[in-house]
Amino acid sequence: MRVSSVTQQIKNFALTDARMAKVGIASIDRFNESPEGMHPTDFLPGCKSVIAFCVRLPDGAVNATYRTFEDRNYDIHGIYGAYGYVGAPNYNLLWANYKISRFVEKVTGCAAMPNTAGPTHGAKMLSMRHCAYAAGLGEFGWSSLMLTPEFGPRNRFGAVLTTAELTPDPMYSGPRLCEPEKCHICEKMCPTGAIPPYVEGEGRIVCAGGKEVDYSQINWAKCRLMCHGTHAEYNESGGDIIPIEMDDPLDEELGDINKYYAGHPRQNFHQHNPTWKCGNCLTYCPVGDWKERFRDTGLSAVDTDKYIDGDEK
Repeated sequence: MRVSSVTQQIKNFALTDARMAKVGIASIDRFNESPEGMHPTDFLPGCKSVIAFCVRLPDGAVNATYRTFEDRNYDIHGIYGAYGYVGAPNYNLLWANYKISRFVEKVTGCAAMPNTAGPTHGAKMLSMRHCAYAAGLGEFGWSSLMLTPEFGPRNRFGAVLTTAELTPDPMYSGPRLCEPEKCHICEKMCPTGAIPPYVEGEGRIVCAGGKEVDYSQINWAKCRLMCHGTHAEYNESGGDIIPIEMDDPLDEELGDINKYYAGHPRQNFHQHNPTWKCGNCLTYCPVGDWKERFRDTGLSAVDTDKYIDGDEK
């Protein structure tokens, strides 16, 4: 059977039977720049192709973050955790990985390795974002999130590794999705300042398939502070975020954060420590028709336009 025919069968299966929103295939040479221990062949010796796919997050689940941040209805944020982050999307991807890997082995006779979806399954993970980038599903935003033109960062990604040689998709070559020199929304909407302002040449360079893209060097200690359960405040009259204040300045050491958590109880959801308590960089990103889907429908009242073109009105 021709490689192109088998490739199309697999892609059709991922979109129909596994019900994924998008699917793409990367050849193994696109991972030549992978860090030590994180190359697909470290997981599956002889891997020749990576099948990447995604689910779209429901707009209604994303809405829970607006109600939390804009209305201070903190108890509703668990809906985002369950249906927009670590819960249903990851289990959807879990079963998709299982189904797709079985189908690949059936039609190719080659090994196919499903990958864990999210942090709930206790296994070392490849970067699903980088697999999706290498498979041409989109490009990185300054927030370090993987963006698709259809949904922006409001996707969750999975990947199946296989020793079958499949026809790769081209790298994404459509309109530029993120312009951090003009748009500062993810930076300004971050409650702890974890996303730095754009400075040319100071981002992290990612290379795949001969294409380079850069994204921010996020301060993960600051990001963790918000994602693990600290509540942001929102100034309704000014439409601005009120930054989190701490007695001790945050730095890359986690000691200050652990001390902070000691006096602040947190909720759990399938994790020892929740990582879904923020999401502002994902939920307010303008890519993927954000204005039409969230501002114009009344789900969000935040005026993010003032953070575009570097003009804070």
